[in-house]
Amino acid sequence: FLIGMIGFAISLILITTLIESARQLIIPLYLVLPLLILTRLINGLFGSAVRPAAGGRIADITTPELRTAGFARFDAGWQFGVIVGPIFVGLILWLSSGDFSLPFLIIGLSGLIAGYMNFRLMKNSHVDIEIDKNVKKINYFDERIWPSMFVAAFMGMSNATMVLTASLYFQDLSPNIENIYPYVAFGFSLIAISGLFTQLFLVDRLRLSPYFLLRAGPLILLFSFLGIAFAPSVYVLFFYLTLHGVGAALTRSGNVAQLSLSVNKNEQGLINGLLGGVMPLGHLLTPIITMPLYMIAPNYPFIFIAILSLLIIMFINLSKKFTNKLHKGEINV
Repeated sequence: FLIGMIGFAISLILITTLIESARQLIIPLYLVLPLLILTRLINGLFGSAVRPAAGGRIADITTPELRTAGFARFDAGWQFGVIVGPIFVGLILWLSSGDFSLPFLIIGLSGLIAGYMNFRLMKNSHVDIEIDKNVKKINYFDERIWPSMFVAAFMGMSNATMVLTASLYFQDLSPNIENIYPYVAFGFSLIAISGLFTQLFLVDRLRLSPYFLLRAGPLILLFSFLGIAFAPSVYVLFFYLTLHGVGAALTRSGNVAQLSLSVNKNEQGLINGLLGGVMPLGHLLTPIITMPLYMIAPNYPFIFIAILSLLIIMFINLSKKFTNKLHKGEINV
């Protein structure tokens, strides 16, 4: 956890340093982009440790009955950041008259403070976890986890498709709107708000099971992507983006909870690390697969993801390994 938080903070502080150095002409301008890419690699290499560590921690401190609710709150925190982050950065830019390096510095320093505070809380919480040093290494093809990894890869690709094509799609859908970016920002806010509401008030309060979540979530995603693909206007698109936030939140919560319940207590950090490695797969495949489809027709990527949603629904309902674990409630704690 500490390695991830420190790496995340250092990478953002380095971005600020590079921007200011370029402004003062301390470093040659042709080095700025390569060095910015390098700092981003530091963020990905070390910062990626935070979420698996936090997910493993949640698995440590929750009972099997409360595991789904625990991960729902965890994902809700992520969605809260998606909502507040742009507002916070916008406020900083407004107060600093557009100083683009300042948000990186403030968030980097905040990351160090948050990391230290969470470390103290984790250190003093006295959770009695007996760690087996001889635990066997898990791979992606372990029969207990590969179904969840398959669903996670789909979620990564659907999210990447949404992120990389949204601005273009909004513009193509309403070419008469001069400044489309406030509409795009509002659309993503709807996804985050609906996801946050779903996590806190549906999954958490109603104690919905992974069995239900993994059936309802992909089905809602299927309808949302079909609606996005054939939306007649930006305003109708807002409704389907909200629906997408609900479906994505249900699917993520159900998938990570089912995955956690499929392994024992000493393997929680391992499976969260593997899960974190699968999600970025979508950002690697989307430029190769869905962006060429967009060049043919703007709604083709969403039709393609809708087809993948249908395949995921069939997989969840027909796969014996997946269905048996969910239906019988197989857990290893």
